[in-house]
Amino acid sequence: MENPYVRCPVFETDHFILRLIRPDDTEELLRCYSDPQAQKIFNADNCTGDFHMHTAAEMGECVAAWIRAYEQEEYVRFAIVAKALDKAVGTVEMFGMVGVYQSPVGILRLDICSEYERKAFLDELFALCVNEFFPLFGVEQILHKTVPAADERVQVLEKYGFQPCEIPERAHYWGLGREECHL
Repeated sequence: MENPYVRCPVFETDHFILRLIRPDDTEELLRCYSDPQAQKIFNADNCTGDFHMHTAAEMGECVAAWIRAYEQEEYVRFAIVAKALDKAVGTVEMFGMVGVYQSPVGILRLDICSEYERKAFLDELFALCVNEFFPLFGVEQILHKTVPAADERVQVLEKYGFQPCEIPERAHYWGLGREECHL
C-alpha cells in the first residue's frame, strides 16, 4: 500500500466515503462534535481536549489541528461523509508504523453523529477499517476504545474478533491483532 501521508486514500462503503479531513468540513462536523449522545462515546485519551465542541470556531481550531497533525505525519483523520447527505457526519483517526510514531499498535478512533451509531453503519465502517488499516498503517494490532453502554458498537467489535484489553491507567479498550482477523 501507498504511504497515506504521501497520498491519502479515499475509501467507500455502501453508505459512506472516508477521505482526508478538510477545512470545509468544519460546519458539518460541529453537528457530530456537539451531539451530547455522540460525545459519550468519544475517545480523547492522550488528546489535548475532550472533543466536546460548541462553536464553529472551536471546531475549526480542532480541524486545523488535525490537518497539521496529518502534515507532520502524526496520524490521519478521515472525514466520514454520508453519501445520502453528501456531508461529513464524523471522523476516523488512525496511525501506526507509517509516519512519526512508528508504533506496531494503532489506535483507531471513530466518532460519528448519534443517528449513525447503529449496528449496520458501524459494521460498514469497522469492516473497512479492519480490512484496510492493518496494511495501510503497517500495524500488528488495532486498539479501539468504547464505553460498555455502546451496545451496538460492542456487538460489531465482537463480530470482527476484537477482545477486551487490559491497559494500565486506561479503561474500555478492545484489541484485534492482524493474525486474529476473521473476515
